[in-house]
Amino acid sequence: MKLLQLGLIVLISALIGYITNVLAIKSLFRPLYPKKLGPFLFQGLIPKRRGEIAKSIGDMVESELLSQEDFINQVISDEDEEKFRRVLVRWTQGALLEKMSFLPRMVQERILIALEDKLNKESSKIFAEVRVMVENHIRNKVDIGGLVEEKVNALDLKMLEELTLKIAGKELQAIEWLGLIMGAGIGLIQGLVTIYLLS
Repeated sequence: MKLLQLGLIVLISALIGYITNVLAIKSLFRPLYPKKLGPFLFQGLIPKRRGEIAKSIGDMVESELLSQEDFINQVISDEDEEKFRRVLVRWTQGALLEKMSFLPRMVQERILIALEDKLNKESSKIFAEVRVMVENHIRNKVDIGGLVEEKVNALDLKMLEELTLKIAGKELQAIEWLGLIMGAGIGLIQGLVTIYLLS
């Protein structure tokens, strides 16, 4: 009889631990939108605090993962200088050829060679000026944290829930089962104390 009582206490405690964790995980997102229940207003933790969470994610991404300097280094680097020089020479020569088509071919070639020599000498300086201009533009206009925050805030709440469950589904399920195990453990201790020590 005592063993049956103990088993019942362990089973009920395990179910309480499991159901409590399942409800706690569900309440992270559900209800997605505010629901009124008498004088109380209920909404899932993440939907309710989405603005704060989005700002925190944006700040974390900008400070820890992708700063403006990282972004600048990806957009324009020293390796781009040679590409820039080739594009500058090709574009300038093409534009000039259109304007001097009336000149003899030999004259055109001499002008193009002279232009290429000049651009080869000046391209580093021009590239440096363009690079500074691009870097300043990014620093003044690109707010990585704000952009991430805006994207998170723009996500549909259902999609945000699905994304979170897709990423952390196994871990959340493990928390549910942990509730079952911990509930059973607590129930076992409580049952042993109640049935065998206090009776």
